[in-house]
Amino acid sequence: MTTTPYFQRTRIWGTGAWPWVLLLLGVAVFGFWKPYFGALGAAQKLAHLHAVSMLAWIAMLIAQPMLIRGRQRAWHRRIGKASYLVVPMIAVTALVLAQQRIASAPVAALPMQQTILYLGMSGATILMVVWGLGIRHRRDAALHARYMAGTALTLIDPSLARVMIFWVPSVPPPFYVWISFSVIYAILGLLIWLDRHAARGRRAFVVLLGLFVALHASILLVPGTPTWQRFAQWYAAL
Repeated sequence: MTTTPYFQRTRIWGTGAWPWVLLLLGVAVFGFWKPYFGALGAAQKLAHLHAVSMLAWIAMLIAQPMLIRGRQRAWHRRIGKASYLVVPMIAVTALVLAQQRIASAPVAALPMQQTILYLGMSGATILMVVWGLGIRHRRDAALHARYMAGTALTLIDPSLARVMIFWVPSVPPPFYVWISFSVIYAILGLLIWLDRHAARGRRAFVVLLGLFVALHASILLVPGTPTWQRFAQWYAAL
């Protein structure tokens, strides 16, 4: 008797993804505890809107695979339509918060804030791109599930970075990006390996790996360029 591998039975990128998404939620709450959850009264309304949108999206990532597993496809489609509001709201609120942050930064902090601005903009962009791929392939269940699971990976860098900033301050700032992206690469490498015998959808995780490598390279190269610095000055003045 042949035993079906665990990942094939539960699809850790699909119907079995909820434990990993919950773990990511825990990391996010831990990372954002000091700057947000532990100081809710001092946070502005826009920050609340961004947080609610993020929590709504994480709830969708948990609920949607469960609905498919329970054969509740009608509810899966209804909730999926809400992502047309939730995901753009995450991106828009992130961009506005980034603009407010850099606009209020003292002159001495501008170089760091210009880098943080790029991190925020690039993070919002890759979230929209990966979500867009999931929407584009919504009629192909194999690709759709993998790309939507991939949107969770976009939360790793901002969450882990804040864990290190607020809880492990001994980690030098340049290592934040290397550590968080190493985690992303490790996860994608594992998913590609586990998915190697899949009949359909295997290219999704390879595409995601390419997107994250391109994002990582841009983070290392773009923020220090004169073109980006001029853009950041313009964006701060809006």
